[in-house]
Amino acid sequence: MADRLDSLKLLEGVLWDSITAADADKRASLAAQYRATLAEVADLEREAGKVADPVDEIAARRSARGGATARVRHSEGGAG
Repeated sequence: MADRLDSLKLLEGVLWDSITAADADKRASLAAQYRATLAEVADLEREAGKVADPVDEIAARRSARGGATARVRHSEGGAG
């Protein structure tokens, strides 16, 4: 399960980069995949006993909806 979770987290980053670089007409499908990936990551983390930071989850949801002020923190050991 850890390999799948790690892969999904990598995919999350790739999708985010793709969303920010994509033309407006391409963002909807990427955002849908991003939301699905976030949901699957959250499910796997819950199953593994890891509880995701609620602030990160809210920011990710706002970002996936296209909220203008949303900022996703990536907590990979660096500043978010």
